[in-house]
Amino acid sequence: MKIGDYVVRKKYNRDILFEIFDIKDDVYYLRGVELRLIADSEEEDLELSEVQPHDDDHFVMERHPVIRGKVLHLDGDEKYLKMCQKKYEELKIRADCYYMKESEMADRVVELLEKHKPQILVITGHDALRKNADKSIGQNYQHSLDYMAAVKKARQYQGDKDALIIIAGACQSYYEMLLASGANFASSPKRINIHALDPVYIASLVANESVRNYCDVEDIINHTSHKQSGIGGIDTRGVARKIYPTRG
Repeated sequence: MKIGDYVVRKKYNRDILFEIFDIKDDVYYLRGVELRLIADSEEEDLELSEVQPHDDDHFVMERHPVIRGKVLHLDGDEKYLKMCQKKYEELKIRADCYYMKESEMADRVVELLEKHKPQILVITGHDALRKNADKSIGQNYQHSLDYMAAVKKARQYQGDKDALIIIAGACQSYYEMLLASGANFASSPKRINIHALDPVYIASLVANESVRNYCDVEDIINHTSHKQSGIGGIDTRGVARKIYPTRG
């Protein structure tokens, strides 16, 4: 097996499709093809997958004569960020996308908000719930505290939750803490993995909803990979503005 191969793990009943992105000292480092998940494995537990990734995720939006909301997307994984950026382009959503370590997000978010003036902020990357780690608030999560710090900085910049919609978290993130810190949408209520494009779906649907309306939060969440187990949120207004006069 080599870097770039698509594999599954036998020990976990071949449940997730991974790509090998590094091999060091006989340890194979894996990135989820669709789920925001990083793992490692020994070669004997891996099996080349007969299932290959597909490009068509069947997610589309209705087209309306509106100025859609603008997105600022911060991501702790460069490959997933490129996947998200491609989807924004397909959906005709204006998005400024930045790759950076999760630990850097809080220090950079206000500078980038001032530069780009988005209506929607996505803060994501990788996370994990460490079952045997320190149980104090947030310490047993890989990056939830980093996301929380970035959300708080963004809320200091713009406190109105309808003027700046924040979507925060990754796989297994501390959902309640992220909402309490000021996010409109967050993962993960059931501490499960989320699809790499889940934040894009949420951002795109909010970006396409009129400022006159509250978003249908349940419908938005039901567009994500694991629905209410993977993403939750609060009442949030749309950010799109209709263009006048209309044709017809």
